[in-house]
Amino acid sequence: MSPPPNGPRARFHAFLRRLRAKGRSNMYGAVPYLMHAFDLGRDDAFRIVCEWIDAQEQETASPPSQAERPLQRTSLVRRVAGKRRRTTS
Repeated sequence: MSPPPNGPRARFHAFLRRLRAKGRSNMYGAVPYLMHAFDLGRDDAFRIVCEWIDAQEQETASPPSQAERPLQRTSLVRRVAGKRRRTTS
């Protein structure tokens, strides 16, 4: 998981991460929790929740790192073929 964003919304995003971790609410039901905790209006709280959800979707949609990528078939075939040559010689 990435660190909280810097800026004025960081405390809201941290609150939403904790709320999700506790499992108290579906994140679409987080608006009233945010309104109560930070004395926000419904529109502001809704906008913050939508921004947070969008940021989570972008984070999960990012391409996998080199370590997370599956081996390509060609590199696997080369490795297996190389092992066979060494054992038969």
